[in-house]
Amino acid sequence: MMKRIDELFSSRTFLKIFSLVLAFLLWFYVTGGSDTDVVRTYRLSLQLRNVPSGVTVQRAPREVEVQISANRFLASNVIPEKDIVCYVDLQGLEPGRHTVPVKVSLSAGLKLVSINPSMIDLRLERTVEKSISVMPKLPQMPDGYVVKSVAVSPSQVVIRGTESDVAKVSGAVVTPTLADLLSREPKSFDVKLEPQWHDWSDVTVIPDKVNLEAEVEVVKIKKEVPIEVPIEGKPNSDYLVSSIIITPSTIMLEGPKSVLDGIKAITTKPLNIEGITEDVEGQLSLALPEGVALLGEGAVTVRVTLKQKVATLKYESLEIEVRGRSIYKQWEISPNKVDVVVEGPPSLIASLEGKEPVVVAYVDITNIVSKKLSIPVNIETKVSGIKVTSLNPERVSFTVTD
Repeated sequence: MMKRIDELFSSRTFLKIFSLVLAFLLWFYVTGGSDTDVVRTYRLSLQLRNVPSGVTVQRAPREVEVQISANRFLASNVIPEKDIVCYVDLQGLEPGRHTVPVKVSLSAGLKLVSINPSMIDLRLERTVEKSISVMPKLPQMPDGYVVKSVAVSPSQVVIRGTESDVAKVSGAVVTPTLADLLSREPKSFDVKLEPQWHDWSDVTVIPDKVNLEAEVEVVKIKKEVPIEVPIEGKPNSDYLVSSIIITPSTIMLEGPKSVLDGIKAITTKPLNIEGITEDVEGQLSLALPEGVALLGEGAVTVRVTLKQKVATLKYESLEIEVRGRSIYKQWEISPNKVDVVVEGPPSLIASLEGKEPVVVAYVDITNIVSKKLSIPVNIETKVSGIKVTSLNPERVSFTVTD
């Protein structure tokens, strides 16, 4: 049985019949037949044909929606912009409102199913021209600037559009910026129709650009400002800056108000006081901003005054020496120790810390005849540059004990 089936499938007759059936099915799929058309929808631009001269079309839709049927082969190869053309014919129409049918031109084999909308409302308006002057719309001028003159070339333009649009135009302007005006060179600007919030896309401006040339004068003013001295470095560590005296302390400037308003002070060249140990005085030149003139001398006198820093060192329970000879054999002083505070430059005091005291406390008992007496404590310093600021106690008791 299987052998007969194999012989049937491999016979020439079977292969011929199978080829014919396959070819028929392929042809049927491609051509589709009259009852298997495909319907497709397209959204296409609407053409305006035979528009009367001297008029403009208003309120016409830009697109329409069409449904087209065709067999599968044609439908799959449609080029909408080439095979389907939607248009309205305006030949012979007068200005006014009209309702006209939308027409469709199709390539062979395509059939129109529907079109939406099939009728459109539009308005034809006469195209008119009008000459209007171009006015410069200048920005708010800041203080210190004055517009001396402004010229627009050409001073007039022609506007072209529908009667209704042209009637709505209230003017034509150019709008330069402050930077444009200060450039002092003629510049080209777009002409803008007013009111500017309106859509003027259907109105043509000839020319649409004009040149503007303006002369702006900068008004100069005078202003008195303080002088500041930048200080570089620091004095010797034993000193600090007590005062900086600048003569003169203010200076008079002249320039545009917009520039002078931003100037709070004028600085000199920096003054270097690195490591100084005494007052210094000198002349420094002024650093002026661009566009500003100085009324007066271009240099100032600067005096820097120093003040010495002070550090302290305390010696506690310092033995009091007894100097001189008493007429008595037995005596005593009480107390016999004293606290001493000295001050001096920080570097000197720092060098003395942790070392033997550089002061000596003593009393002199020469020529004392009283058996009990309060006597002063004296201090002797071994180095220069320091002084005693505190002594406790300042006096001790001398008492005869024999």
